[in-house]
Amino acid sequence: MSSRAPSGEPAPDAEAGEDRAAAPAREDGAARASVSARSGVRARAALALLALALSLGAVAGVAFQRYAAVHLRALPKVPSCVRGARVALRRPVAVSGTEPRQTASGETVYLTLGEDRAVACALQFDEPLARHLAAALAEQETAPRAARLVELVRDRVPADPAHDRAASAAYMMASATLRGMPQDAPEVRAAAEEIELRHACRFALRRSCPTRPWPPLLVWLTGVPAALSLLALLGLGLAASAARYRRWTERRGR
Repeated sequence: MSSRAPSGEPAPDAEAGEDRAAAPAREDGAARASVSARSGVRARAALALLALALSLGAVAGVAFQRYAAVHLRALPKVPSCVRGARVALRRPVAVSGTEPRQTASGETVYLTLGEDRAVACALQFDEPLARHLAAALAEQETAPRAARLVELVRDRVPADPAHDRAASAAYMMASATLRGMPQDAPEVRAAAEEIELRHACRFALRRSCPTRPWPPLLVWLTGVPAALSLLALLGLGLAASAARYRRWTERRGR
């Protein structure tokens, strides 16, 4: 005998009611499983991108460090006496020298007090440089003096990084000496330009060096993919954050 509700209509089936009640729970469970699966895929992708970025970035970093050690060296500190010598060398030479100094060839030359001070300073850290500086400062004529100063910076200091301090000091003294010479002389202007260029090509300065090579191809082949991997990793993080925010707003709206 079938049961009826007090109103005379058939009573609702208990099993059907349970199924309807369980349907939202099943949907929520399926949604959570789908979200969990997507989260797992994102996590694995993020780990792969992170490993790729770190490995390629390490290779690019080592390659660039080797390049920078040769072509982008930092400007070294020079002895404090160099700065004092620069001030003395900027003054135009008006009298003949009286202070004896020996050049690299063994010749004795006579320098002014300011020039002698510069040579004495150079002797503190590089004796060959000091003797070549004495020969350059002993020149009285404009063109030979400018040529000797260029030679001092270009040829008298080895390119090895161990001599960077001497190279910087030679540049500072040579450029200061050129400032004390006639600025309208083309030899002086040309010498000053070459000295500035030599200095910029040896150290990492604001002025560009036209002969400095580009970083090696390995830096680009590994650095660019590493950067793209980091960007992709950032994109995954933003996408995951957006998905969590959407789920949070959906739960609040129920």
